[in-house]
Amino acid sequence: MKNIAVFFGGVSVEHDVSVITGVLTCNSLDKSLSVVPVYVDYSGEWFTGESLFDPDNYEKLDYKKLTKVSFVAGSNKLYAVRGKKLKELCTVSTAINCMHGERGEDGCLSGILKMCGIANASADVYPAALAMDKLITKRAVKGIANVLPFAVCESVRGAEELSLPFDYPVIVKPVLGGSSIGVNIAESKEELSRAVGYALRFGRRVIIEPCLTDFTEINCAAYLGANGIKVSECEMPVKRTDFLTFSDKYERGKRVFPADIPKKVSDKIKAITESVYKTFAFTGVIRIDFFLKDGKVYLNEINSVPGSLAYYLFSETTKGFSGMLNELLETARVRFAEDNTLKKSYNSGILHAVGAKGAKRL
Repeated sequence: MKNIAVFFGGVSVEHDVSVITGVLTCNSLDKSLSVVPVYVDYSGEWFTGESLFDPDNYEKLDYKKLTKVSFVAGSNKLYAVRGKKLKELCTVSTAINCMHGERGEDGCLSGILKMCGIANASADVYPAALAMDKLITKRAVKGIANVLPFAVCESVRGAEELSLPFDYPVIVKPVLGGSSIGVNIAESKEELSRAVGYALRFGRRVIIEPCLTDFTEINCAAYLGANGIKVSECEMPVKRTDFLTFSDKYERGKRVFPADIPKKVSDKIKAITESVYKTFAFTGVIRIDFFLKDGKVYLNEINSVPGSLAYYLFSETTKGFSGMLNELLETARVRFAEDNTLKKSYNSGILHAVGAKGAKRL
């Protein structure tokens, strides 16, 4: 039986949301598979155990029922950590990344999986890193979609000296943030300094954009399935404040699905979503968040590990989610097998020609 490792939790402000996504995914995978939950706690340590399948256990985890685990570079085996010794637990066939935020969604976990020779059913290193950084995302997608004008700041003093190319109010976000954590609106220069100071608690850089009014937020998702890229219908989250807060998204969020927008606009958003997915060689599931203002579509950000893996945009049931996960796993295995047919070494002869003495001169 193939072992499927599901990673969730993590050293991130999005830790709790990640737990919800991870536990849901673990319990939705096909029962014919051997699912190995890998919970990454707030300190960055990895654990596995049967109790991780129950969402009620996370309010106060009993670590005595869990096993500390780790990978070893170059090996696709998961090891139990017993003091200074490692004991092999299982061979991991494929992994699914449910870690929102830094050290998971940003490509770090994908890099570990690649180094260990494990098929990855989520985004690879490069597209994941691109999507995590809001600044890089905006610069990269300009040839595909419209983006709002923006400014970048790295300090409160920098905010005080900043001359914005657009008017107040503005919205201030951590460049590497997610789930609307660390986000604030500034109505003036004074408020901008405070908002930047707050956002800098969550990252080294912040991005500043015009705060739109009378706009609509639209989400659209995509994943690579057995028959190519599948694109969801558009969703319209319902916001209660000037921007979608954490609470709007996860605690009491409502939505209109499919979004009540003209078909021409919906088709355009879906086309952009597919183009972004294809252009940046994404794998796994992504969700793109858009703004719709005065009939114009703006790409806001790309989520390479969306909440609940955005299954609700493709299916109304967890049974449908199970089928979607099967597709993701099979696609990952096929791609992994294809990648392994590519040459990974090349005998240049340079080491023999240069020799030890020559190497010292390099």
